[in-house]
Amino acid sequence: MNNNRRAFLKKIGLGTIAASNIPGFASAESLLKQHPTIDPVKIQLERTKRVFNGKYENEYLNRIAFPIGGIGAGMFCLAGTGAISHLSVNNRPDIYNEPYAFAAISIKGIERGAKVLEAVVPKWKLFGPPGTGNGGGNRNYGLPRFENGSFLARFPFATIELQDKDIPLEIEITGWSPFIPTDEDNSSLPVGVLEYHFKNTSGKKIDAVFSYNAKNFIDEKGNISALRNGFRLTKAGNGGGNAVGGFGIYVNGDKAVVDHCWFRGGWFDSQTILWKNIREGNLISHPPIEGVSPGASIYVPFSLLPGNEKVVRVNFCWYLPKSDLSIGQAMFTGNAFGDKPSKGTAPGQQQVSGFAGKQLVNTFDHNGDGQMGILLSPEFKINKRFLKFLVGGGTQKDKTSVNLVVDDEIIKTATGNQSEVLNEQVWDLKEYVGKTARIKIVDLETAVWGHILADQFVLTDDRAEDLFVPSSSSATLLANFEGEDYGEWEIIEAEEQQKTFSSSERFYKPWYASRFQNLNELIQYWDLHADDLKKKSELFRGAFYASTLPPEVMEAIAANLTILKSPTVLRMADGRLWAWEGCNDNSGCCHGSCTHVWNYAQAIPHLFPALERTLRETEYKINQNEEGHQNFRANLPLTPPPHNFHAAADGQLGGIMKVYRDWHINGDTEWMKSLYPYVKLSLDYCIRTWDPKRKGYLEEPHHNTYDIEFWGPDGMCTSFYLGALTAFIEMSEELKKPYNEYETLLSRGKKYIENDLYDGEYFIQKIQWEGLLAPNPLEVQSFGGAYSEEALALLKKEGPKYQYGKGCLSDGILGMWLASVCGLNEIVDHQKVKSHLLAVHQYNLKTDLMDHANPQRPTYACGNEGGLLLCTWPKGGELSLPFVYSNEVWTGIEYQVASHLMFKGEVEKGLEIVRECRKRYDGTVRNPFDEYECGHWYARAMSSYGMLQGLTGVRYDAVDKTMYIDSKIGDFTSFISTATGFGTITYKGGKPSLNVVYGHIDVNKFIVSGKIVK
Repeated sequence: MNNNRRAFLKKIGLGTIAASNIPGFASAESLLKQHPTIDPVKIQLERTKRVFNGKYENEYLNRIAFPIGGIGAGMFCLAGTGAISHLSVNNRPDIYNEPYAFAAISIKGIERGAKVLEAVVPKWKLFGPPGTGNGGGNRNYGLPRFENGSFLARFPFATIELQDKDIPLEIEITGWSPFIPTDEDNSSLPVGVLEYHFKNTSGKKIDAVFSYNAKNFIDEKGNISALRNGFRLTKAGNGGGNAVGGFGIYVNGDKAVVDHCWFRGGWFDSQTILWKNIREGNLISHPPIEGVSPGASIYVPFSLLPGNEKVVRVNFCWYLPKSDLSIGQAMFTGNAFGDKPSKGTAPGQQQVSGFAGKQLVNTFDHNGDGQMGILLSPEFKINKRFLKFLVGGGTQKDKTSVNLVVDDEIIKTATGNQSEVLNEQVWDLKEYVGKTARIKIVDLETAVWGHILADQFVLTDDRAEDLFVPSSSSATLLANFEGEDYGEWEIIEAEEQQKTFSSSERFYKPWYASRFQNLNELIQYWDLHADDLKKKSELFRGAFYASTLPPEVMEAIAANLTILKSPTVLRMADGRLWAWEGCNDNSGCCHGSCTHVWNYAQAIPHLFPALERTLRETEYKINQNEEGHQNFRANLPLTPPPHNFHAAADGQLGGIMKVYRDWHINGDTEWMKSLYPYVKLSLDYCIRTWDPKRKGYLEEPHHNTYDIEFWGPDGMCTSFYLGALTAFIEMSEELKKPYNEYETLLSRGKKYIENDLYDGEYFIQKIQWEGLLAPNPLEVQSFGGAYSEEALALLKKEGPKYQYGKGCLSDGILGMWLASVCGLNEIVDHQKVKSHLLAVHQYNLKTDLMDHANPQRPTYACGNEGGLLLCTWPKGGELSLPFVYSNEVWTGIEYQVASHLMFKGEVEKGLEIVRECRKRYDGTVRNPFDEYECGHWYARAMSSYGMLQGLTGVRYDAVDKTMYIDSKIGDFTSFISTATGFGTITYKGGKPSLNVVYGHIDVNKFIVSGKIVK
């Protein structure tokens, strides 16, 4: 931008316009005409305001998509304009699924009285998304719409207001689905509602026709059948559950006219005739037909006298119980190798890299790696000394590997390193020269990392041969997999493994499929209970938004409650919770209720504590083996997982604190007692594995949420250790179990973290890789890939890859935050913890990232945006290859740091972090209701719920029926949810008061800032 332009923009800023008494819009437009080089979009950004927790208008509507649906039931999103999008009801995400479905209004006697009930289509949809280069003929963007709209979220409700000079109606659209804390079943229904509210603002009677119109967006080859006051979209064939399932759309309380079959023809005939009927207010009624229908419509005619109102409620109910989703099940679902090589990264797979050319062998299966097989090369003569190739994927030698077979015996084996990066492998075949051999690539695993990657097999006498450009005259290319098929390589289907589960148990089945027998039964239940469930959901909305807490905090918490309605969360047929970390575009991302990610999520334990407790039961009773090793990812459906990789130190230790938290939330000591032996086994494993010398801190390499291992003691994971020891001692004391040895470890660890891991300002890591029980880093299993020659040189100079050393880590004292939100005392010195958090705020919070180098994943925060970096090195010592993700910005960590600062009384500094985060999610570039990290609706962002406790200190202990308050903001009113009910709690003039609006909360005493208040 040139200087004249910059000066001009500064002149017409909001402050200048307001001070000069010049009408803002007119002034900007007139000045724009005089300065044609000025970017009008910039003008718009300069003049448009948005306040936190307020309405979204103009450019802030661009990316809004508000989830509507049930916990684990799938969703659709209400866009900021009124459209529906992100339709994900088939037990998996489908982020870019924007169905051809819309509501419309037609007012008789008005020339331009027919319009889609949506605001203007965002410009980004017109060019760039798939199909737009061909005109977007499968979209309804070309139909007339309303000039202006606004969007207000009051979770679980969202309201859109539409205005247009041609339409003499006041129009609101309210989208919602049930959300009632403590009532997990009704909050899990596969339903959603759009209510269209019309008010006649003219002086004349209005005759109009409302319509809702849709193609069969469930299956374009399926049927459209009858439903009272609506229609049902079904899948083709028996496999779609035609007899029982489908997606129902219908209206309430009106004698609607239903057209089950639009005009049939070619080109755009159906859409053309449809709009003609809408424009003319025709009430078309066609019965269902045999075969495929182009689409269906519901017409609701109505008349309004001046000032009168009308509400049309459109219900969306779906029953699609069948899935092919499984992870880690002992079954064979097909040939892992397919009929041809892979073109790179498969759907749902992390980015594959390191292969040569455009194709490779890739047996990844996004449905859970349930396929198996063997790929066998033709025989070849070993006439060179070396066989070189590229390999990645799983690590099991007998199940996911590349093998060399000579005389019917496997003489060489190579595996991946639990990474989607292919690394070079070299086999010295000197002793086998002259023999005949075959290469055998196997995938016989159905659990996590049950796939193999392989490419570029080259025989050569030159060990340094460049695999990507084999150049020596002696090199022989055995296979590069660049053809249309595998050529002479033979695909051998593996024998089917013993099926230990019935067919219905092999795949995920949603909870609602066990609650209802079919779609009709679901609709009957919904019709009977919808009004009551709406009232109860309104009770939650009223209590939550009665808060006097800062608006940026309320916006952040509510925005991330939508995660519970997203495909990130699944609920199994027996009611237990299971979750991804987030959502890829068309599959889940990072499976299995990952313990170290879900450590951060504080919403479910308070809102739906019964669901949260199922996660603990899975962790300890299914995912933990007899040695105490806990797999931090759960299979789907739930079965004992393999124990062939590291436990996650932060995840496993955090789980111990969460058992303590959940015990005090639900007050059920017998439940805690039932888990106690498993908790002890888990803690003893952690001590034996990471603190074998019983020093009180984690010393041996320990896997963690950054998908790597920290070598040597660090503040982050050692703080988890201390928190877990504290929780275990408290539980042991309650059950009258011995705990002296754990107290000794806690005392040692406290001393060490405060004296040796505290640099005088913040907590650090002491990198250590020699003198440990663990083998050399070259031999330790890791996600990080093998050590190349270059990496080996760094190892000798700096130590293992992916550490943080002297860095200021935003998560550097994370275990003490988790201890605080779990109701445990922070064992680490208060002032030192506070000092660390202040350092994180000072060094890691950036208001502009223009000059920040991030070679990792930049879309979370980039350019002139701000955010809290995961780590910085303000005192030097940055490593050449610091831990993975270190240069990124994650909202879940932003909120945990913000809430921890609030706990420490540093409210404004915490709010600064929240503001920077929510400014990125304002609707212009990102969806305000989809904070993403490794996928959409990322679970870690529910750390935002911890800000309620951070600001107010409000915590209910159901064990002794005590309400705690420790306000950092003076007087307040805040939302409170417990295992038995929810409402508001007010603190004013030193006096607390509780208003329960749903259920009950039994309080024997209030403790305010450590003192009993009567």
